[in-house]
Formats: sequence, structure tokens, C-alpha cells
Amino acid sequence: MSYRRRICGTALLCLLSASGGCRKKEEPPVELVPSGIEVRVRALSAERVLVKIPGQVEIRSLPGGRVLFRGTLRGTVAARCAGAAIELGGRVFTAAVRIDSLPAAAAGEEIRVSADPPPAEQLVSDSEPALFHRRGADFTVAVILDGSQARSYRGALELRAEDGLVRAVNALDLQYYLLGVIGAEMPSYFDGEALAAQAVASRTFALYALERAREAGRSRVFAATTGFQVYKGVEAETRSVRRAVVRTRGQALSWRGGFFSSYYHSTCGGHTADSNEALGVVSIAPLAGVACGGCSGGRFASWSSVLEAGQLELVAREYLEKNRPELQLGEASALEVAERSADGRILYLRLRHSLGAFEWRADSFRLAVEARFPGIVRSTAFTPERAESGGWVLRGSGFGHGVGLCQVGAGGLAREGLDYRRILRHYYPGSELMEAY
Repeated sequence: MSYRRRICGTALLCLLSASGGCRKKEEPPVELVPSGIEVRVRALSAERVLVKIPGQVEIRSLPGGRVLFRGTLRGTVAARCAGAAIELGGRVFTAAVRIDSLPAAAAGEEIRVSADPPPAEQLVSDSEPALFHRRGADFTVAVILDGSQARSYRGALELRAEDGLVRAVNALDLQYYLLGVIGAEMPSYFDGEALAAQAVASRTFALYALERAREAGRSRVFAATTGFQVYKGVEAETRSVRRAVVRTRGQALSWRGGFFSSYYHSTCGGHTADSNEALGVVSIAPLAGVACGGCSGGRFASWSSVLEAGQLELVAREYLEKNRPELQLGEASALEVAERSADGRILYLRLRHSLGAFEWRADSFRLAVEARFPGIVRSTAFTPERAESGGWVLRGSGFGHGVGLCQVGAGGLAREGLDYRRILRHYYPGSELMEAY
């Protein structure tokens, strides 16, 4: 056989066996070693919570940890408030409870409870919908009947009654928590170095919050939203996210020997913000703001939106009622920039109206408008212009508060060849990478 024929034959074999030896085999999932640090995240609160936990479970009282039930919850069961108690699938637990999945090795053990054992069938409800349960998760929860918005999590489920609502909290190891955060906060298709930088920033943010809570002598339950860090459980996990979490295991940022609040945001628009000016918190060297250089081609490098007069008046009225009830609001006539920071972001706005005028911190203004009308004030780096409709056209750059790591910028710097350590040094100057566990 000639050399040319051999080459053609090899190519043909590769085409005919696309799933065979000529294609690179898919890598197995990288092993994740737990940190030994448990975090608790608010999953949801509702009058009625649907729960699905495959396999055997153990239900313990909170506090105290007394075993109340060990067995199987078949299908979907509902949790409701019964006064200050929790009713789970027909059984009333007089205190808050923690539900842990038992390992497969324990499946053959005899069912044991501390006292007054409920029959296993009392915890079964065939009338509840079948929730979709993601592979690898320990439990799934939802608040609607069809289960289409169910979310699956790793770790344990805590249920407690508060003000007539069932409060569901996910308790899990910090490493598994990060799996559900990184993919929710940053696109999983970003370069691995950018994902690793995000993993370190998110880990530091959580550890700092835990440390502050411990110093105050209280337990901290994280929010699962942008109020803390977005957390979506198993849904957000991907191979690239897992690699970033495993690769940076235990690594966190420090400044002067301790953790700090390692803020991050989507797009800075060219320069990150000083934390004191943007958020009203103490400014430290790692959060003083730097030139970015990585997000210039991003989706939110520049933007424009329209804020209608009625929208502005509604938000302003709510703001005054809560923060300055002595002031009355008339018809809005002008929205002006009262003061800008050195990097171009607005520090204070002045709203003129038929009954007077008042100044408004720009970060508070942005959050108030975004809470009511998302997507209108993406950052505080904008200029308001009066529109023909009577409202205002906002022309700006960036997305988010602008402090700390610029996520789109990190992606750009990673494409330029910077590793995650250099990315972190760039956005948090003066900080050091330490081994937290």
C-alpha cells in the first residue's frame, strides 16, 4: 500500500469511528476534596415547600440534633407550617429539622427513631407532583405545583417555621457551595484562568463573611442572590467550574494578614471603582480602583436606556418615604449630576421637582431603580439627558457597582495570557494569595 493510500485509509477510519480512538476521550470529572467548613444558604421561603430526597434520610431536631426519623421519603412530600412546628408529609415536628441523605452503605440498616416513630407511609404523599431531580444532588425543593422551577442542591436541608412560612436552608461544605456559585456568577465558557480567579474571589468573599459573623457571635445564613453571591446549586455545576474550584482549593485573598470583602462585578467600563465612593464602605488598597484593560469589547462597555418620568417619580417617592419622610415629592423636572468621582462615576444626583430638590447617592439610586425596573441603570457611570418623551435617556458604561474584580475584564486578560494569580493581583493590588484550608 502506498504512503498516500495509507494516509487516506487512516483518515477514513477516523471518520467512520468518530467516537473511537481518533477522537480525544472525554476527561473524567476531577475529584473535589471538601474543605470541612460548612456554609448555610437561604434556598427559599414559602407557605408550602415541596421536597424530594431519593434514598434513605435522617431527620434530626434543630437545635440539639436528636434523631427523629430514619427511613425513606418516597416521591415528593410537602412541608408546611403548623404554628411554630413543621409538618412534613403528614408528620408534625415540633422543632426545626435538618434532613441529611444517608450514604448508600446505610441503606440496609434498620430504621431507628428516638421515640414515637412515625410509620414510613405517613411521610409519603402520592398526590404531590413528581419533581425533576438532578443527578448528583442530595435533594430538590420547589414552591410551585408543577415542579418546573424546582432546584436541586448538595448537602443537607434545614426546615423551620418563621412567621407562617417554611424557611428552607441549604447547609453544605464550602467547596460544594462554590460549585453552585461560580457557574451562576460567571459564564462557564470563560477561560479557565478567569474562572479560577472568580473561584478565589468568591471563596474569599464567603470566608470573610463567616469570619465577621463568628466575631459577632452569630450564625450567618447567606443569601442566594446578588445581595450576597448568586447560588444555583447543582444546576450551575460544569466540568470547567469544578476544575476551577478544585485547582484553587483553599486559596483565598488576604490584606494585612486577614480576609477582606473581595467584591466583584460584571463590567467596569474601563476602570474599577473605589469601594468607599461606590459602596460607602471603608476603602482599602485592594479595593481602591485600577485601570482595567480587559472589558473594552464587552457587551456593556457602553449602553443607553430610557428612564420614564413616572418610573423616576415612583422610585423617588418610595425612597423618600423610607429614608427622608419629612420631604414631599412633586413633579420631577430635572435629573442632574451633582458630583462625580475621579474615574467618572456619579457620586450624587440631584433631583429637581415642583416642590423643591434633593440629592441622592448614586449607588442608592441605581439599586432603587434596578429593584423596580431592571436593566435601566446598569452602573453609576452614566450621563442623564432629557428625552422628548419627558423622561431621561441614560448613556453609560459598565454593569454593576464596579468594585474589585471585573469579570468580563478577567476574561479579557485571560485571553491575553495572564494566569489567575496575575489577574487577582491586577484587580486587588496589594493583596496576597494565602492557603485558608
